[in-house]
This record gives sequence, structure tokens and C-alpha cells, in this order.
Amino acid sequence: MRARFGSALRCLACAGLAVALVGACPVAAALTTAIDDSGTVVLSPSVPMRWQTLSPRRTTSELMTGSTTVQVRLNVMPWLRRSGRIYLVLPAQQPGAIHASWSTQGRLLPGAVSSGGRTLVYAGPISVPFVVDVLQLAISVDGRQMHQGYDLNFRFEMDAN
Repeated sequence: MRARFGSALRCLACAGLAVALVGACPVAAALTTAIDDSGTVVLSPSVPMRWQTLSPRRTTSELMTGSTTVQVRLNVMPWLRRSGRIYLVLPAQQPGAIHASWSTQGRLLPGAVSSGGRTLVYAGPISVPFVVDVLQLAISVDGRQMHQGYDLNFRFEMDAN
């Protein structure tokens, strides 16, 4: 999945969010494989990024936050009738340290991930060809690094048993 976010000279900014197509291809020598999420849809293509206030005495902080809704549709047909673990992966990328958190409607687990990490979003039997859920996605980034708009890339991976 790919998102676009940005800032205009350290003031209120808007961000566009778009979905990247991720093909099912091996990522590691083990049983870790990228999941096809080409059916995923971003409901709000423009995400306002705002400065987060840390305290009433301090009117601004270095942290910018924004949120959007994402309809996730993961093609897990290659693992049908098997068990596996699905992870959301946020690779290290520009503009630096990025944190994403989400809530769900129940099919996937809620969670959080920071740049360079991955977080478990599902573990168990794969009994349907598509895993579908809605994420309320929140993104935060150090606003001092936001000199332009950036693409935010993340993907889903399967560790099959």
C-alpha cells in the first residue's frame, strides 16, 4: 500500500493517499511472501496533516498527524485451507521516522508499527480467498523533516505454516 503525505513549510498541510499494487512474490527465502492487496481502496484520498499540540503552554510540537479510512482487501487465495500469519510492514523510508497505527472492524487486529518494522494483523486458518476489513489509519511524522510531500509505502506479508 502506498500513501502520500506532506507539509507546506511547517504549517497545516494536506496529503494525498493512494494505493500501490503489490504482487504476490517471494520477499525472503523462508515462507514470507508479499500479499496482493490490489483490491484495497482508500476512502479519503486527501489527508490533512496537522501539528500536534503537546501541552497548553506549548502551541506547537514537532509531530504532525493525519488519518484516513482504508478498505483492505487481501488476496490470500494461495494460502487457502492453510494457517498463516499476516503482517503489516512499514519499510524505512523518507522523510525519516514514521509511525502508523490503526483500528479495525474486527477481521484484522488493531495495532501500530514504526519505520523499519512489521506488526501482526492476523494469525490463524485461511478459510476465505479474500481477507476484508476497514482500517482507521493514523500517521504521525516529525514535521521538521516535512519539506515536501512524500509517498508512504507499506505492504502486507504472509508467513505461511
